[in-house]
Amino acid sequence: MIHIKISKTLEKKIRQGYPWVFHYQVQNEKVEGKPGDLAVVYDSKNQFLAIGLYDPESDIRLRILQTSNPVDIDSSFFEERFNRALELRDNLSGEGTTGYRVINGENDGFPGLVLDRYEGTVVLKLYTSAWVPYLDTLITLFKKKLSIKRCVLRRSRKVAALEGIAKNYNEGHLLFGDKVEGPVRFKENGIDFEVDVISGQKTGFYLDQRDNRQKVRLLSRGNSVLNVFSYTGAFSVYAFAGGASSVLEIDSNAVALAASRKNLRLHFSNRNFSVEEFSQMKADGFDALSELELGNQEYDLVILDPPAFAKRKKQKNVALNAYMKLAQAGAKVTKKGGILFAASCSVHVQTTSFYKAVFAGIHSARRGYEEISRTGHAKDHPLTFREGEYLKGVFCKIS
Repeated sequence: MIHIKISKTLEKKIRQGYPWVFHYQVQNEKVEGKPGDLAVVYDSKNQFLAIGLYDPESDIRLRILQTSNPVDIDSSFFEERFNRALELRDNLSGEGTTGYRVINGENDGFPGLVLDRYEGTVVLKLYTSAWVPYLDTLITLFKKKLSIKRCVLRRSRKVAALEGIAKNYNEGHLLFGDKVEGPVRFKENGIDFEVDVISGQKTGFYLDQRDNRQKVRLLSRGNSVLNVFSYTGAFSVYAFAGGASSVLEIDSNAVALAASRKNLRLHFSNRNFSVEEFSQMKADGFDALSELELGNQEYDLVILDPPAFAKRKKQKNVALNAYMKLAQAGAKVTKKGGILFAASCSVHVQTTSFYKAVFAGIHSARRGYEEISRTGHAKDHPLTFREGEYLKGVFCKIS
């Protein structure tokens, strides 16, 4: 078994729940091992500190599985972890939801691994090759605990680019079950959606925004809605489900806009939307907002849910400036007394900094605001360590 040496400072962080050891934090002169090998960390007093999965191909050399007390990392260990994850999500199906996150990586004790469910299909996404040797164990576990038809494998870009053991699995590789024939259907809060589990963003759908979509639904009755960076239109479908009078979508991706139209037809199969009720703009979000402002267009509810502006830590300041400008542009097209919802999915932008940027943007638009609520991770996206927090949102009433 591999032994990893680390600093006292990192020891303290790991005791507090930090789940990673990066390559530059390994103090051994030379460590030899393959992706998925177990590695042990001892503290400065030579006492057991942690055990985890080693990955020489990743900047994160060790992903912690267990701290404090040594245990056998076997099928029973993973089953116990999985049972805890299932228990946390036990009542979601009773809420009319068949699409949700089953395993949220480090936060559910499976570091570098995500499992999303879309009714009878689960999508396993790997952010490290270290899980490849354990795929058979995981597949057996999923079959035992979940009533599903198939399991599809997805890989992060970094894992897909490697020449190691993960290269034996293509994107969308079927781990078991029937071949995926077209989009997969599921429900979220009783609303019907379709998802491309093979090539869609993330695992096909942004499941983490479920609670925010429900808030939009409750705020939409009789209101005009502007959905910026609409992607496949989930917020739009929720808005109409809540009784919105009209929705305008803005996105630069034609494929995503087409998927949005399909999702709308799926849930509202007996309704024909007029151009006045539902329309789309294929455009950059910032450019479209400027155009709407010039045309003196205003909306009762404005949704700003952009992709991550900071994919690296060094991009944080640029991202905060972008969030401020986006909030400014959004506030300018929000009616007096209307609602502005702004969200960020960037882990490199701290929550407090994001809120400050949004409020500064509204202020620079020469508009006032009343904060209605702040939002974060849904219960199927639990958070167990500070560095894992990425999703934040805020609803503001604009004056």
